[in-house]
Amino acid sequence: MVSGRGSQAVSVGGLNERDMDRFFGHTAVLLAGWWMLGSVAAGQGHSALEQPGLGPAQRAPGGTAERVELRDGHSYEGLIDSEGDNWVHLILVQRPSGRPTYLLIRTFDRASVAAVVHLQPDERAKLRQWIDQFRNRARIEAGRMEAVRLEAVTEGGDRYLRYHGRWFTLDSTADQPTSRRIVVRVDQVFTAYRQILAPRSEPPRPLRLVVLSSMEEYHAYLGRLGLKVQSPACFIPDRNLVVAGSELARYAAEMAKVSQQHDQLRGELQQLEKDLSARLEKIGRQLQQEGAQKSEIAKLLTRERRSFEKQIQEKSNELSRCDRENTQAFQTVTAQMFARLHHEAFHAFLQNYVYPDRSYDVPRWLNEGLAVVLEGGLLEADMLRVDAPNRESLRRLQADLGTATPLPLTTLLAAGPQAFALGPDADRYYAYSWGLAYYLTFQRRLLSSPALVPYVQRLPEDSPPAERFQKLVGMPLAEFEKEWWEYVRQLR
Repeated sequence: MVSGRGSQAVSVGGLNERDMDRFFGHTAVLLAGWWMLGSVAAGQGHSALEQPGLGPAQRAPGGTAERVELRDGHSYEGLIDSEGDNWVHLILVQRPSGRPTYLLIRTFDRASVAAVVHLQPDERAKLRQWIDQFRNRARIEAGRMEAVRLEAVTEGGDRYLRYHGRWFTLDSTADQPTSRRIVVRVDQVFTAYRQILAPRSEPPRPLRLVVLSSMEEYHAYLGRLGLKVQSPACFIPDRNLVVAGSELARYAAEMAKVSQQHDQLRGELQQLEKDLSARLEKIGRQLQQEGAQKSEIAKLLTRERRSFEKQIQEKSNELSRCDRENTQAFQTVTAQMFARLHHEAFHAFLQNYVYPDRSYDVPRWLNEGLAVVLEGGLLEADMLRVDAPNRESLRRLQADLGTATPLPLTTLLAAGPQAFALGPDADRYYAYSWGLAYYLTFQRRLLSSPALVPYVQRLPEDSPPAERFQKLVGMPLAEFEKEWWEYVRQLR
């Protein structure tokens, strides 16, 4: 059996963070206004949900922030960048729902400020550290890419770059830099999966991911396996294999020219930094030989240092801009591929590490629904954020609920793999599955409920799906369905 989604994926973007010490070691996940956190060791872990106290556009990292309270009653949270007798400068972390995070510096006239609330030094240092990391996220990812170890392998006449990790092996036909970036992104999203659903099992054989740099390669690869799949990614349980196609070959050709410019900028920056001390020393000697006074020498050297440091800063800014543009170009080319890869990789993660089908029977609607919830996550500054409904799924579901014949919940709960195969009703089943998984995860907090494990355990085939579901939600099916539909209709 092959799992491959056929409907269009929609990215919903963003970021989340909590404890900075944990933050730098793991990917954190912000799900629809709830913090979902986990401390994960090899093969075990736990997750918890905690409601934040601020709206998503104003929430500070970790839920702690400094605050400026104005005399008109308004208050703003963030990091006090600087303050004096006349002004207070605050860095605001703006996180609009479903959109990328950005930083904003706001200046307040001291006369309009009623109070300034500061963090303790250690908490302030953590917040400052996160902001610095967010600003330099492209360079941090570049550093992680450099740490990825790849080996060249040949298998079945095809050449790959292979990464061996704790949770998966990844083979890529893309070039070295692109393959490294893929490994970093996939490793981050697997960390997010482990925080959402704690690993409780080990697979009998390693999970393998294959990322191919063109759709021609993808279809040829599946053809050799005797498969024909329209979706650009699929999970093949019998082989414990996830395969994804992409347009990375086109991206690599475009990035080859950019990479040359990037290397030139880095070389110029390194040379400027190297020349600074030597130039200042040379100017100092010349001024001494000319009989200049020490005070005059110091003044001229200070001026020269500032001029040189300005050049270094400008070159550094240019390099950072180039890093950001490279990252944006990669995201543009790979957006669809990663959405589908995240979807299929979640199926593989669930099967390998959480609820293997040899012991569990995860309903198809739950498996597909959670995969759709997570496929749109946007990795930003080492975190995965899914803080808004999947727009396309929500649109489809609300439209269908507005018809005279919406899909009955009993039908969805009993749906098997064929309902989600490519066909006229597949998108309908995906939309309903997303809506039910979204509601149970974010409104009912399903994933943190002890009732989930009994629900997904393998039971006799004659166990009615509706009866099992009623035990999970603790209420009659008709009453639950009405409540759920009303929730979906109110979503925006």
